Amino acid sequence: MKPMRSCPVCQRTYPDDNQTNCQYDGAQLSAPYYPQPGQYQPQQYAPPPQGMNPMPPPPGANPMPPGYPPQPNQWQGYPPPAYPMGASEYVPCPRCQRPGPKKVGFTWWGGVLGPKMLSHVKCESCGLAYNGKTGQSNDAKIAIYMVVTFVVSLGLFLLIFFGLRH
Repeated sequence: MKPMRSCPVCQRTYPDDNQTNCQYDGAQLSAPYYPQPGQYQPQQYAPPPQGMNPMPPPPGANPMPPGYPPQPNQWQGYPPPAYPMGASEYVPCPRCQRPGPKKVGFTWWGGVLGPKMLSHVKCESCGLAYNGKTGQSNDAKIAIYMVVTFVVSLGLFLLIFFGLRH
């Protein structure tokens, strides 16, 4: 039977060809051993053809790059934002998770005052408009704002109209 080496991290086994590190994660392989007939053996991998074997990292080196694997809800888009992560006073976009939405200055439904009252912001990446403090939709609040504005305007109009007639 041919001697084998195994990786303690990924459990891959290799024929003993003087290979000392796993080609997938860079971990140091075990000492050569002779598997027993009928013993369960993990999937065996032969080394890649000559010229294709990547240089393994030095022993003790972390084979994963910093920040890997990416954390959920971490914006990974391009180009990177021009502001530091978390520097915005508003929550990230609930649709694409991009931080730092743009404050809306004027809308057809609320003019200048409405967006300020409702903390209305718009994501520059996907275009979603939402409440920048909670991350929720402003649709119901916009409807209430429009009804209240209409009722107040109608009341002022009626007050002025009937006030001038007396």
